[in-house]
Amino acid sequence: MAQYRTRRVPVDGVLLIDKPPDVTSHDVVARVRRQVRPLVKKVGHAGTLDPFATGLLVVVVGKATKIARFFVDLPKEYVCTVRFGIASDTGDLSGRLTGTGRATTRADVEAVLGRFLGRIEQRVPMTSAVKIDGERLYRKAHRGEVVETPVKEIEIMAIEILSFDEPGQAMRCRIACSKGTYVRQLAIDVGEAVGAGAHLDSLSRTAVGDLRLEDAQPLDVFEAAIAGQGGPEGGIPGLLAPGRALDFLPTLDISAAQVAAIRNGARVPGAAPGPVCLSHRGELVAVYEPVDDGRSLKPVVVF
Repeated sequence: MAQYRTRRVPVDGVLLIDKPPDVTSHDVVARVRRQVRPLVKKVGHAGTLDPFATGLLVVVVGKATKIARFFVDLPKEYVCTVRFGIASDTGDLSGRLTGTGRATTRADVEAVLGRFLGRIEQRVPMTSAVKIDGERLYRKAHRGEVVETPVKEIEIMAIEILSFDEPGQAMRCRIACSKGTYVRQLAIDVGEAVGAGAHLDSLSRTAVGDLRLEDAQPLDVFEAAIAGQGGPEGGIPGLLAPGRALDFLPTLDISAAQVAAIRNGARVPGAAPGPVCLSHRGELVAVYEPVDDGRSLKPVVVF
């Protein structure tokens, strides 16, 4: 009797999801997890977006949850709208808005933007998830507490004004920045620099490293695609193979003889400045990273 081999559907990889507004990043992960079960249970994301924000959320599925931190470290790009003349106690639309009675011009804004480029210090906003005395700042803020928040070093690579509506006091701009940058705090700081006050009116993440929003699928489209094919067994729509998503990491070619040992988690002799993809004949086998001794590499995840 002939025997048929069941084709294994790829379950480890990266999804690029266009997050809708008024949905938390945690909720997006929960909805994706609901769609891909029981085929795969582990789902996470590589960098939170605020609930009011939209745009690119990198969702990691299966064994790819172990490589989420590599995407977190990548530079980010945002397109946002900054509204001058109106301050917010949260720095964005979700807070209490107060008119300052002051206005600004494009020329005034352009005159101060230079001070926010390059490596700068930015104060962490009260609405952040950073912990002070074991408690997240946003919980203190919700109780009306005000505490001294830490200052961190970030890098702003570019601020490009896309449009400036002077009657509406709204500036649309593109921002390229390092990880850990609070765009709403940047809006507050620019507003203070021009003396008009400001808050973030809208925010969309357009890139994480080389991963682009235009390649992402809206969450409801992803859900409809799964439903349309009767479940995830026919494949996870839009799933990027780990090797493709990690093409920003260096690659080390390994021999066929090394593959079995690596699949068993063996260390590899050698040195590397950071994480490295181990591939055989173009197929990603594992991601390794340096050991403290500087003479070998240990596994992060084996596929």
